[in-house]
Amino acid sequence: MEKDDMYFEIDTIMIPLEDGSEMECAIMDEFEAEGRNYVVLSPVEEGDVIGDDEYLYRYEEDGDDMILSYIEDDDELERISDLYAEMCESEDEE
Repeated sequence: MEKDDMYFEIDTIMIPLEDGSEMECAIMDEFEAEGRNYVVLSPVEEGDVIGDDEYLYRYEEDGDDMILSYIEDDDELERISDLYAEMCESEDEE
């Protein structure tokens, strides 16, 4: 199969920006840590994930909706970012 023949659909979500606009992001990963749910998002443009930027949010489910929350606590953000990096490293080793 050639690279151009490979196609898969990514789940996306719109996140609000400080200027009032929204940015479409791909849901790259979801995981649970410290009794909370987290999601890793990456910006999408014209249906393609762009760049290497990833954003980490806490979320809750409301039926089929994902309700995002900023992680305002710097210590929590650092712990969860480190944990996610460790999870990715273990997956790479397998």
